[in-house]
Order: sequence, then structure tokens, then C-alpha cells
Amino acid sequence: MTEFQKLSCGIPGLDEILGGFATPSTVLVAGTAGVGKTTMSLHILSNATKNGEKTLYVPITTESSEKFQDYVSTLKFYDDSIEIHEINRQNAEKDPLSTLIDIGNVVSSANPDRIVIDPVTPLGFGFVEQEKRRFFYTLDSMIQEWNALVIITGELFEDEIHKTVISHLADGIIYLFREEVGFRTDNYLKIIKMRGIDPQIKSNYSSQKFHYDVSSEGFKIYPRLKPDENTEFEDTKIESGIKGFDPMLGDGIPKASSILIEGEPGTGKSIFSLQYIMKGLINGEPCIIVTYEEIPQQIILEASKFGWDLQSYIDEGLLKFIYTNPVDVHPAKHESFIKSNVEEMGAKRIVFDGIVNMEMTIQDPIKLRGHFQAVINYLKSKNVTSVFTTEILPGKEEITTSHDASFIMDVVVVMEYSKSTEQIKNNLHIMKSRRTSHDPRLKEYQITDSGIEILNDSENN
Repeated sequence: MTEFQKLSCGIPGLDEILGGFATPSTVLVAGTAGVGKTTMSLHILSNATKNGEKTLYVPITTESSEKFQDYVSTLKFYDDSIEIHEINRQNAEKDPLSTLIDIGNVVSSANPDRIVIDPVTPLGFGFVEQEKRRFFYTLDSMIQEWNALVIITGELFEDEIHKTVISHLADGIIYLFREEVGFRTDNYLKIIKMRGIDPQIKSNYSSQKFHYDVSSEGFKIYPRLKPDENTEFEDTKIESGIKGFDPMLGDGIPKASSILIEGEPGTGKSIFSLQYIMKGLINGEPCIIVTYEEIPQQIILEASKFGWDLQSYIDEGLLKFIYTNPVDVHPAKHESFIKSNVEEMGAKRIVFDGIVNMEMTIQDPIKLRGHFQAVINYLKSKNVTSVFTTEILPGKEEITTSHDASFIMDVVVVMEYSKSTEQIKNNLHIMKSRRTSHDPRLKEYQITDSGIEILNDSENN
């Protein structure tokens, strides 16, 4: 009996979803033209080749060798050690049996660990259904003798996959497709089936679709963000950096908590978040600022007006910006950026400034909540304390992004104006806090040359 082993998929993000490919096995990568089947296949083979595996690529094509070389020359990941055996598509359609013999001879000679046949659907193209089934059963018998990981691509729509005999012979099926989302088109991947996968892993992907990018850099999949299960939480407090605020939360912000700062435009939400970041930087803590609206240069300039030199901390490697245009970025991709930056620099504090902008990307309230919940749970698992800012419409006690945002946060702080005939005052109060007691009273604050200061009770009178 053949013993199955696990091999790295060779695609960034796919190992995290599947835990690797079982070998020997046959995996069908299906989809219509232009979704990235060839790029994915070549990326898998290139990474396997770099890891010392023998690889064979069998393109069934009408293109010349020169045109193929022109194509792969644009792929930055491509390894030219991959053995290539081209087959003319017209000949394969006319005489598929001879094509099978040809492929079998090449495999016997090369003895590869991974094989890609791209695409397999032209084989048996002219056969009636019964003959086509016999033909592909013959191909399957050959594949079983190769004792390799065999990836076959198919030019198929999703509703065609289960109607073709190829899907019955494959141990795994991956489907690539495109979907219109607002004003853009996103790439998605589904795992339709995969034998030899742990049932727990299977339950994680069976009902999901995963966003992917395909470019000259290669094929990259973005799994949904998950918390680290091996975290030991620290029951400690950290300093906010805002004078007079820490006593309102029992001497500091609970570490690894999530704080929502909401208020009307101009109330100082961004200043609050920058002041919080500055305290971390002064303490030597790596920090991240995620911005959806203002570019980093604008924020650096605004911070300098308070005497905060953010650029020096960027130069030291203590501060990073993630600037995201929510119209262009998919949530899972955004989560991946956050994860890679948090882990790369060991971040301790993070700010998400202007989360109302994410509504342009995630218009479904359930998905919006799911995105923020995933981010918050992950950051907690990494003991990262997070601050989110959002806007309240003037004169309303309503968060413009989603009521759900306040429900999933540990601490909610409201910043607002208090207007009278004589003056306008800035007031702040803590609407709720988990894990610690809080002072619910309304507190006046002022914005000075050095940031926000909360006035004590005697100064309020």
C-alpha cells in the first residue's frame, strides 16, 4: 500500500488553509480562462524545484516555445530548472491516446515528484461521453503508477465540475473564479474537496471562499485571520499617554484590550490615538498606525505640530504605517497585512484611524462586524492593545460605521462638544469598559500644544 506524505503546497497562504498536499494524489485546479490556473501551477512547481524536488510541466497549448518563454520571463518567481514537455493542443485533441503514451514516456524518464498537466480538458475532446470516461480512467491508471503529486488544470465553470469524469478521479478540487464586488472584481478560491485532510481543517475551509492575488510576483491566497491559540494573557494595565485619562479606567488601559474612540469631526479623536501611540514609542514599544483616509505624510506633519517626531521612530523601526484605500483592498488581504506587520515587528500598540471608511469595502453589516471581530481577537491573542477611531454624525448619538463596532469593543470612549451661549467645551466620557471598572462621569478636556489633557474636577468648576 502506498504511504501518503504531506508536501508544502508551494503557494503563500494555501498551507495555512490545507496543511499541505497529500502525495501521491491528483489535484484538479479548475476555472475559466484568465483566473490564474497556469500562474498557480507554475508557482507550485517553482517553489518545489527550489526545495529540491524534481518537477515536470506539461502544457497542452497552441503557443510556440518562444511565446511561452516570453511569458515565464515576466514571472519573478519562476525557476527555469522545471522540466518542460510541450504538447500541441490540436494534436492532443485529434489523437489523445498517442498523447497519453507521450506523457507516460516523459514521466518514466524524468521520474518527477510533482507533475502539472495544463490543461487536461482538451484530452478526449472529440470523444463521446462513454469513450471519454474510458479515456480518463486510463489516464487515472497511469497517474496511480507515477507515485507523484499530479496537478491537472481544467477549463471549467463550477457547475461543470461535478458533471465531468475528471472530478471523480481527482483527490482534490480547487476552483478559481471572479466575482463583482461594488466597483471592482475580486479573485476567489474554493476548496471543493480534498482527501487526506484532517476533519478539523476541512471544517474550516469547506464553507468558505478565499481571496487571492495573481501577478508577476506569483499567486497568493489570503486565509481569514485567526487568533493564536497558544497565548498567555497578561492581566496588566498600560499607560494611555493622555493626561487625566488613566484614572478614569482604574489606573490605565487593560493590556490587549480594544478601545473605540468615537466623536464628531474635530473633537480630537486622531490626536487622542496619536498621543496613545507616542506613549508607546517613548516607552520603546513597537507601534503600528493603520490609516484609511490620510496618507502617512499628512499624519507625520500633523503630529509634528504637537512636538511629536514620528519620522524618527519610523527610521528606528519602532513605528510602521499601513495606509489602506478601502475601495481597493479586500478585507482578508487587509487582515494579512496587519498580521505580517504585527508579527514582523512584534507590535505592542496599534491604531486604526477612521474605521468608518471600511464601510466602502464591507457594506454588509455582518461581514463588517466579522472583519473587526477577527482583527480584534487576533490582536488580543498577540497581547496587542488596539485603538479604533470612528465618527458620530453631528447632533446624533449614532456611530456612522455600525452599531456593532461598539458592541465588540472592550472600552468605548465618546468625545463631544458641549455648546452654550457663552462657550463651547470639549467633553469626554467612558460609555463602557470590560475587564475593569471605570468612571462614568462626563469630563471636560482641552487640546493644548502638547496634546489632549483631561481637566480635573476642580478645573471643571
